[in-house]
Amino acid sequence: TFLTNWGSLGSGDGEFSQPSGVAVDGSGNVFVADTGNNRIQEFTNTGTFLAKWGTTGSGDGEFFAPYGVGVDTSGNIFVADTNNNRIQKFTCP
Repeated sequence: TFLTNWGSLGSGDGEFSQPSGVAVDGSGNVFVADTGNNRIQEFTNTGTFLAKWGTTGSGDGEFFAPYGVGVDTSGNIFVADTNNNRIQKFTCP
C-alpha cells in the first residue's frame, strides 16, 4: 500500500538531483544520498526537511557523487562517497 512521497527536482532544501541511497535511524529519521547535489539530506519519516550537509569536493565532509548511506546502532552515519573512492563517517547532525 502506497503511503507517501516527497521531493522534486532541484537543489533547494527537500529537492533532489539523482537521489540514490536511503537509510533510517533509530528515531525514524530518513537520510538520503542526494547524489547529483553532492550532499546528504535528513527528513522526518513523513518527509519534513530537517538538515543537509556536504558540498562538492574532496575534503572532509565534501562529496563527489555520494551514492549510498547507512546508519549504525549508535546513530553514526556512513556515506559511500563514490567518485572520491572513500567512505565518510559522521555523527548525527
